[in-house]
Amino acid sequence: MPEHHFDIVFARRADGPPPRFIQLIEQAAHTRGLSFIHCGNYEHAQAMHQALIVGELSIACLIDYMGRSFRNDSEFGRAVRAQGGQVIVDPDRVLRFGDKVTMHHALLRAGITLPHTIIFPTGAPNRALTSAERKTLGLHMVCKPARGSGASGVVLNFDGSYSGLEAARDYDHDDDFLIQEFITPVNLDDRPAWFRVYNCFGQVLACWWHPETHETQLVSAEEISHYKLHGLARISATIAAISGYTWFSTEVALSQRATRMVFLPIDYLNNKCYMLTHSEVGERGLPDALAETVARVLVEAAVR
Repeated sequence: MPEHHFDIVFARRADGPPPRFIQLIEQAAHTRGLSFIHCGNYEHAQAMHQALIVGELSIACLIDYMGRSFRNDSEFGRAVRAQGGQVIVDPDRVLRFGDKVTMHHALLRAGITLPHTIIFPTGAPNRALTSAERKTLGLHMVCKPARGSGASGVVLNFDGSYSGLEAARDYDHDDDFLIQEFITPVNLDDRPAWFRVYNCFGQVLACWWHPETHETQLVSAEEISHYKLHGLARISATIAAISGYTWFSTEVALSQRATRMVFLPIDYLNNKCYMLTHSEVGERGLPDALAETVARVLVEAAVR
């Protein structure tokens, strides 16, 4: 039998005091009689990983916030999974479905309307966009790597030129790149209809998210009904069904396309959700009530 056991481990690759969200998970865990540890840096994670390998440690549930989503930091999660533990989110699913090109094709097959997109696979030669492609994408375009993390490598004011594409792809020559139309949301009573939608084990929580100020507010049930925002939950549920992710966020904009209004996923699948709260960073943080709900649902999932 292992010398040590933890019911829940929250692992992140950052030193310093834990954000309030981690404290909320710890409080919820202790309320349910579960042991909890905050693995606060890479060296700590390496030590725990080694203890798992030699049989000195067992972990029932790992909440994996380590580093980038690709090429690094997956060994710890795989070791937890190998000894029967639950990993939120499973590293192999992250490796497959965190790829924006993979998710783009999967969402199209599922019938989800997406931003107009041109994909440049790894190894495809650089070139300027054709006049037909420019007409499809419009005057304003965004270029992004398929396996980028956060906003890294994203070019917001992409000009469609040969030199512009060459410069964008210098970020990572081993990655695919997507060039997409720049989405402008409609306004709903003077508020941009841009949303950050959280999904935690099937519980969907949508927030208004201002694309310029990043101010965030919960979308109320009354607003979902009044503005007919039920498509946010449907898109989130579709992404969960495709990816198998148990906790993620998605950015969705409501935009005018020809004669109809459409919900357009912008950032398809983020497995390391932004979780700093209003009480920590002001209005650009997420509502404290959302963080409290997610912490409770994560702990309930660990109990199950």
